[in-house]
Amino acid sequence: MNKFDLARLKYKPKIIEYLLVAETPPKLNSNRYFYFENVYKQDSLFLETMKFLYPNDTQNFNTKIIRSMKNTFLGKFKQDGFYLIDSLEKPFERKYSTTQKVRLLINGQNQLLSRIKELLSKNTKVILIAAPVYKANYKFLTENGIPVINKELINFPGSGGQKKYRQKMKSIITISTSL
Repeated sequence: MNKFDLARLKYKPKIIEYLLVAETPPKLNSNRYFYFENVYKQDSLFLETMKFLYPNDTQNFNTKIIRSMKNTFLGKFKQDGFYLIDSLEKPFERKYSTTQKVRLLINGQNQLLSRIKELLSKNTKVILIAAPVYKANYKFLTENGIPVINKELINFPGSGGQKKYRQKMKSIITISTSL
């Protein structure tokens, strides 16, 4: 088990209501990851997810303060039945085009399907995050009985996609939660 697995499992809910599926973890020597509690840059997926889920708790804080409260937000994320996994368990070794990423994600579909089936409860809803993840997996997963609730791709919340990410998440999830 690597450091990504350990960090993710710490915040695994007993019953998963919403399973978010992203692309891959960052490279192993990276000090950033959705579930790492001390990340000081390049943490947009965590930040934008918390801003969407907990607007009352994030609206008056700047990014630095939200990051300093990361363990609190991750605890709430877990308590509310949210869990995030990656399509592939290993990071991409280099920069790939979207087409190349889709091909690599397709190669890992059977393993992803097995991991998702192990995590599903009766009412779990699955959300695919980022264009390559959606393009590679939507049809395959739905044809295999996985309840994917986004009918269109959800932009990754980096490089200017933050607002689109929050808007698309709001269109599929109605949440009223706070710390």
